[in-house]
Amino acid sequence: MNVPPTDFIPVSVSDLHLLVMRLLCVPGVSEDHARVIADLMIDTDLRGVFSHGTQPLGGYLQGYQNGTINPVPNLKIVKETPVSVLVDGDGGLGHVATHMAVARAIEKTQTTGFCMAVSRFHAHFGSAGKYTRMIVKEGLIGFCVSGLCARIPEDSNTNAWAHYPLDNCPMSFGFPAKEGYPVISDICSSVMDEWDVESERFQSIFEQMPSAIFRSLGLRAVTNFLSAGLGGMMLPGFRDGERKWQNAYYGAFCWILDPQVFVEAEAFEEEVDRTTRVIGELQPLPGYQRAELPGGPEWEREIAFRRDGIPLGEGHRRSLEIAAEKLGVAVPW
Repeated sequence: MNVPPTDFIPVSVSDLHLLVMRLLCVPGVSEDHARVIADLMIDTDLRGVFSHGTQPLGGYLQGYQNGTINPVPNLKIVKETPVSVLVDGDGGLGHVATHMAVARAIEKTQTTGFCMAVSRFHAHFGSAGKYTRMIVKEGLIGFCVSGLCARIPEDSNTNAWAHYPLDNCPMSFGFPAKEGYPVISDICSSVMDEWDVESERFQSIFEQMPSAIFRSLGLRAVTNFLSAGLGGMMLPGFRDGERKWQNAYYGAFCWILDPQVFVEAEAFEEEVDRTTRVIGELQPLPGYQRAELPGGPEWEREIAFRRDGIPLGEGHRRSLEIAAEKLGVAVPW
């Protein structure tokens, strides 16, 4: 779980955005793509989800440098209907391909009331929540996942379960509100990240909650099929060892629904507000000061971080400064 650091320096949104743009432009990312990536990364930092905001930027830059991620992808709409769109990411970072797919799907939803979007052949796309927030800001309901095709280790003696045969996909649901905070559930599809079935931790969880393990396995399959499967990442040319851009093994899936297809939008948003108020009146769970639905704490962080600066912990700050030093980029703080 991402927790805001207690030891940090506050960095303004403008300064952090400037640094990310500068870093991305060094390997040749276009200004337009760099702006999309920077916007999405910082939108995630503002929610306190640093692990999927600017923190991984050094790894993305390394992917550009070693030729496993395409810095100048030619994004294309491969297939399109009134209620669907498929975008090919051409080996680039997942942020730009998924952003394009979701933006196009939002346009369609505003006419049709519903749309599904799939992106394929791209690298990591960050967190799923950044895309459902794009949707919710338009007064729409959204769902988003990203994943890859099942993988088996080349070494047949290796415990495949410990090597993610099915990826622990991110998934997010988003619901718009009228006056309160939008409900944004931004989670993983599994109760465990590592599935070493021989570890004490796995055995302990399995003994106590076997149903949680089996449900996680099912969710991992569902989310991977919706994203990489629908994106065609199992087809010739996209499979492991066949791709030009080796880190571009992800796909993403998103569906968008206008609540007005079923009920007046204002009535729906008022119900979201009423529900968050009802939950807020409950006795908090042990160790917590308030009862809130997902999205409440992050909503408050975003307000505070925009005002006071994004709190960069030492490790996070140093990772950005090291990347800047390697690429000869000035740090604006």
